[in-house]
Amino acid sequence: MSNKPSFKQAQIEFAAHIRDPELNPKPDSIEDRRMAIYRDLFINSIAGLLSGSFPVIRSLYNDKDWQQLVRAYYKKEHNKTPHFPEIPREFVAFLKDHQQIDPRKPFLYELAHYEWLELHLEKHSIEIEKYTDENAAGHLLHEVPVVSPLVRLHTYQHPVHQIKTSFQPQEQLEQPLFMAVWRDTEYQVHFTAMNPFSALLLENLMNHSELTGQQLLEQLAEAHQYPDKKQFVQFGLQTLKKWLDQDIIIPAKNNKIIKE
Repeated sequence: MSNKPSFKQAQIEFAAHIRDPELNPKPDSIEDRRMAIYRDLFINSIAGLLSGSFPVIRSLYNDKDWQQLVRAYYKKEHNKTPHFPEIPREFVAFLKDHQQIDPRKPFLYELAHYEWLELHLEKHSIEIEKYTDENAAGHLLHEVPVVSPLVRLHTYQHPVHQIKTSFQPQEQLEQPLFMAVWRDTEYQVHFTAMNPFSALLLENLMNHSELTGQQLLEQLAEAHQYPDKKQFVQFGLQTLKKWLDQDIIIPAKNNKIIKE
């Protein structure tokens, strides 16, 4: 009876060694020279993909430390997907679950999430057509404004939009950062830091899709006990008009302008 491992067992040993060569020995049937080629090919492919997906994070590391970070991700169970486009998302999930992986960079997970959002929206299959009604802005109060499906609103504890080699904050912000990220009709991804009012308005637009612009703004004015409801509505209307121009919102719920 042959003592050779089965083909399936050889595959398991090969994959385990590629993932973590320090912990798992290579298959006996493959010489080390050939195995080294495979090791370098796999890890360099992953490192290259992540470098392109997270350019700011990559700029914060020298080559050696970057390879160590990629290797740490690569040998963990997060790296399960056979699809290359899904690897950046898994890398973000890995950093979320290992937020102490680099104590020098306490912002690492949030920065990765911020960079991934741009990549995610760039490749999203949904298309938004420009609304061409010249009177669209005038309808914002009396129709239901709809947030584009290509808009994301997130709260961060670090100034992710400012991080670079020369600015790596070690402490969290005193007040959270509200960041809106969206893709417009020209396929350009935009980022903007929002004040608390704008973030609250956008969040309510996302969560109260049955209210007209007027109803939503009046509801917010009452909830926050704003003394001049009419003034509050007019202030909110100016924000809605700006978002309409930026493709953050779609003016009327019954308009069929979304393509999957």
